[in-house]
Amino acid sequence: MRKLTVKRKWSIIECASKISLFVQCSKDDAVCKHGEDYFQQFDFKNGKSIQVEIWNEETKVLVVSSTMEASYTIPAGENDINLIAAPKYAPMQGNPFIITEVK
Repeated sequence: MRKLTVKRKWSIIECASKISLFVQCSKDDAVCKHGEDYFQQFDFKNGKSIQVEIWNEETKVLVVSSTMEASYTIPAGENDINLIAAPKYAPMQGNPFIITEVK
């Protein structure tokens, strides 16, 4: 097992939107299913971080609101992972979120 930390960068863009973080997990720990995969769900507040334990295998992370969905696939490994999720200012595209790894 390793630690995953995901921070939602504080931003005025999408600040009023209810955004959820979904982290792939085993079927036993899941609260929802997306496609063939099972996920835990977390409320993802503006400017806050969420830390969870994940498998050493490839793991999917989703950031979802009523207007957008962003995904990131964490490769297999043993290192702890730090991600940051932030909206990209692009009004023509609905200000989509991007998820990047912080090294």
